[in-house]
Amino acid sequence: MEELIPKARWTRNQPGRGLFGFGVTLALALVITVNCGIESYLGLLSVWIMSMVPVELVMTIGWRGKYPPAGFLPQPWRGLALTAFMFILGTVACFAGLGFLAGGVPQPYFSVFVICCVVMTVVATAGFGLWPFSKFSIPAAGFLTLMAVYAVIGFGIRLFNFNLLSYPTGMNPSPVAPVPFYAAGGPLAAFHRLAPQGPVAWESALTWWLWVTFLTFTFVMLEFWPLNKSPKLMKQPILGLMVFSFTATGAFIAYLIGVDLLHLEPLRLMYCGVCYAFGLLIILVLFQRWPGRLLKSPAGSFLNIGLAVLIAYAGYHGVAAVCKWHFGELAYPSNILAMATFMLGLNFPLWVAYADLWEFWPLPPAGTADERSVA
Repeated sequence: MEELIPKARWTRNQPGRGLFGFGVTLALALVITVNCGIESYLGLLSVWIMSMVPVELVMTIGWRGKYPPAGFLPQPWRGLALTAFMFILGTVACFAGLGFLAGGVPQPYFSVFVICCVVMTVVATAGFGLWPFSKFSIPAAGFLTLMAVYAVIGFGIRLFNFNLLSYPTGMNPSPVAPVPFYAAGGPLAAFHRLAPQGPVAWESALTWWLWVTFLTFTFVMLEFWPLNKSPKLMKQPILGLMVFSFTATGAFIAYLIGVDLLHLEPLRLMYCGVCYAFGLLIILVLFQRWPGRLLKSPAGSFLNIGLAVLIAYAGYHGVAAVCKWHFGELAYPSNILAMATFMLGLNFPLWVAYADLWEFWPLPPAGTADERSVA
């Protein structure tokens, strides 16, 4: 495979590696998208790919490449082996969940369940560092964390109410009354017994929970500043509890500002956060904190956050154009969910797999130890 590895200097350094990785993953995301109709795109494909993300996050953030033991393999065989491991576990989780929770049908309730599992895994890995299971062996800590994630979300999602589509036109305030979603008379009434009917509208609960993720990744970009000023606060579970309290509160404030003050419909507020995370994670995963890492912290981190906002703006318009070109004019909420799926549901796991599992193959190893570090 040596003859496939390019030798140019840009292949070992940022931003060349990030640009190459973005091109590879974007091309793959586009190929997948244009070969799908909207039903499969928002159905089985999305839940199947997103079911792999908790496993992927445990492998990259939780286990930090130490498990499964594939370091003895050269690329691309290492990337292939790790991807196969992720693929198998994610596929088992997907179809087990479909069978036990969704009546075998990839319906919206199950999609929301899988998204919430991704969020909980981000909190458990990036925020809590696999605590309280970090005292166990490396494999046990990861697998126990995954089991805990599914259990917590299995109970927590009972607080969601899927009976109604609260903003049928996608406008806030809505010019029409809420319409049945899973309730009698709605398009998913046949699955009414499966979907939770808790106290909080599903759109609002999902938006708040996803904003917890967006803010958690912001803390990661900031290298947990200002908490990192105190060694006592950087120990678990104090760090995890502090980060979660800040992100949960920040997500609630974002919801109040977006929905109550700016009159954004909750899923549109969610999509604003998805666009921000799109920019943030491109810098964090593909560009490995470049260019902000060239400056002292936290100035460099704030530079990256500012760049993430600019990328978010470009991504907002670019992804909208792609979805409109391929899917045509979609009704609410399919229009928002299709764009969000392309941005993070599809691209994010591809970025992490290519950067962390495949290590940008066929590019050579990074030029410096700093560039080889995983966000």
